[in-house]
Amino acid sequence: MSGYIKIGQIINTHGNKGELKVYPLTDDVRRFCELEHVFILQNGEYQKYLVEKARIHKGMGILALREIDNMNDAESLRNLYVELPEEQLLPLPEGHFYIFQIIGLAVFENDIYLGKVTDVLKTGSNDVYVITNPENNNVFYLPALKEVVKNIDISSGKMEVQIPPGLLD
Repeated sequence: MSGYIKIGQIINTHGNKGELKVYPLTDDVRRFCELEHVFILQNGEYQKYLVEKARIHKGMGILALREIDNMNDAESLRNLYVELPEEQLLPLPEGHFYIFQIIGLAVFENDIYLGKVTDVLKTGSNDVYVITNPENNNVFYLPALKEVVKNIDISSGKMEVQIPPGLLD
């Protein structure tokens, strides 16, 4: 099995029957309503929980897990992450990628190494990639636009870009 991917963070309990209020780390909060089970890392080991009921409330996921039936047990999960095995993530349309797939890619313009993607900022209009070059401590921000990002090859770990004039000045 490959790695686990965080899809939400348990930020509180909801009600007195052990429901969990989950801050979504996914673009589609409705994803929580389709879950059959989730994994939560506790004491260094992943525990599998069956989802009995899920709904959306004020932009948050509300999960009722079969194994959690009271507020005290739910409280013990606060600040932990709801995760899924990577292979259970929903497929994305062609040309779209999960953030965890983008972070760590080596960025090149023509055959010149510019650095690695170290973060992805969500700005609302378009994502912005934070590119860091450890060799010269250079950090710059690259808009995730088709005119800028020419190719992403996850299997080779490379992103090919065309830097807009003036971006690095």
